[in-house]
Amino acid sequence: MKGLKSCKMASKLASDACERRLTLAEWLRMRLHMAMCASCRNCEKEIRLIHDTLKLIRRHPDGFSLDMPEEDRRLIGEALRRIASER
Repeated sequence: MKGLKSCKMASKLASDACERRLTLAEWLRMRLHMAMCASCRNCEKEIRLIHDTLKLIRRHPDGFSLDMPEEDRRLIGEALRRIASER
């Protein structure tokens, strides 16, 4: 049961890190856990992808369309390629 608690803590900190700067102690706890847990490393990548995608969507509240700015298409493509190459 302790492992499950550690994974919950690490995934919460990974999510929090998208919204705020972690304290040194939080960052160290998360990094130590991530160093040992491949599942949480994958979860962290997915959290970052979701966060980055939502940031782009917020910039375009009416949704994406074919006339999406080239820079946004490039950023989405880069994010998707980064995640794919890390798997």
